[in-house]
Amino acid sequence: MPTLKVMRLQAHLTVSELARLANVDRKTVERAESGQSVLDAKAYAIVEVLAKRLSREIKFDEVEGLQIL
Repeated sequence: MPTLKVMRLQAHLTVSELARLANVDRKTVERAESGQSVLDAKAYAIVEVLAKRLSREIKFDEVEGLQIL
């Protein structure tokens, strides 16, 4: 399973770009990438942006290390 960071890099996005597109704080993306817990709505927004950019469905359990509150 790929990590959130690997998916972000595959989508050719910086942390700041992903945060802006997902309408979350940059620190939220950094926390999610480092394996710290993030609120489910914010995790959903981040994963949704990545799914659109990568043109495929992504479920939470497909992202290694993603911790959801």
